[in-house]
Amino acid sequence: MLLVAGTVCVVSTGTGQSLTLDSCLKAAGARNVTLENARLDVLAAEQVKRQAFTKYFPTVSATALGYRALNPMFEYGIGDIDNAQVRQDLYNLWSEYGGSIGIPPSISLAEKGTAVAATAMQPLYAGGRIVNGNRLAQLGVEAAQLQQELSQEKVLLSVEESYWLVVSLYEKRHTVLQALDFLDTLGRDVLTAEEAGLVTRNDRLKVALKRDEMRSNLLKVENGIQLATMALCQLSGIEYSPTLQLTDTVATEPSDIDVRIAEAVARRKESRLLALNVQAEQLKKKMIVGEALPQLAIGVGASYGNLIVDRYSANGLAFATLQVPLTDWWATTHKAKEQEIRIQQAENSSRDLTEKMALETEQAIHNVQEAQAQVALAESTLYDAKENLENVLTNYEAGLVPVSELLEARTLYSQAQDQFTEARIDLTLKCARLKLIQ
Repeated sequence: MLLVAGTVCVVSTGTGQSLTLDSCLKAAGARNVTLENARLDVLAAEQVKRQAFTKYFPTVSATALGYRALNPMFEYGIGDIDNAQVRQDLYNLWSEYGGSIGIPPSISLAEKGTAVAATAMQPLYAGGRIVNGNRLAQLGVEAAQLQQELSQEKVLLSVEESYWLVVSLYEKRHTVLQALDFLDTLGRDVLTAEEAGLVTRNDRLKVALKRDEMRSNLLKVENGIQLATMALCQLSGIEYSPTLQLTDTVATEPSDIDVRIAEAVARRKESRLLALNVQAEQLKKKMIVGEALPQLAIGVGASYGNLIVDRYSANGLAFATLQVPLTDWWATTHKAKEQEIRIQQAENSSRDLTEKMALETEQAIHNVQEAQAQVALAESTLYDAKENLENVLTNYEAGLVPVSELLEARTLYSQAQDQFTEARIDLTLKCARLKLIQ
């Protein structure tokens, strides 16, 4: 009458969409919001890289200008000549001939005008800041990609933990339903025995109380299943439905452990991120030093307009600039020394976190080994509890033990079932965590 299955196939009541662990992981990879934001971070880092690449090319600018003054900015006429004789002679000439040929008595400049101009400047040397800026941007892209991969691993682990939580709740539900079937049968037997005067009303009440307790536990487990399934769907980006079915089962076979800690730590993405952080700090120092180095650039310009005289003309020029900071080197020296401290801090953090990752890996190995031992113990306990229940049931049917002892034996069996389920789920999750960091 009482059978113990090594692995229980877990499904929900009713029919509906089947969910395997693999399908949940794939859905999360495509729809999870955290992963989508991580992908956007990579795209943003790539745009920063492209922005830095533009610094290799000339800077081109265009300008348009127009103005009109209340009075000419420059005006000079016959009346402005200091020599009276010359002034009078020129005035006589203008009076006789100027008016007829359209010559004004004075000349004015810069009263109104328009112009357009364009310049292009090509940096030849900027203290290495352009090259190092592009290298820094490339490191940013690599770091964003590694962060995306880390986010994916963490999200998928959360999905797997959530999936197995639902599975464990379904197995506990299965255990409670088995207990209820047992108690329903026992309740009918005890009622018949009470009517025959073989047991007291107190025995029947004990069975009824235990059955009510199991019904309350069933309600709690079913509510837990609903909430845990909704959480799984939210993580996976799957629309929740009460008819969803989980089809994967928990393996009980021990997992092989073959982890070389140093190699595992070196392969971890966190190790690569730490190395990138040190490189980034070193590049920042080069950028700071570049601020105190000479900067050389060449350029060309062209203009067209009538800014001074009322006649349009075009012009062009080529130029070169050399900027040599003379006082910035003092402040830059201190900034560079500060950055050297930042580099040392990054190296210290890298060394410290590498050691902690080695400890974390060692601990994960121990956790798996302990979980394997717990599964073996829980399985042995479950076997003993099953055997004990069958013996007590036989003695009860022979009238050798009271109902209370049978109820206690059934409770111990249910507890052993739950412990076995929890031990297998715990082993599965610890194996998943070890796989993530090895």
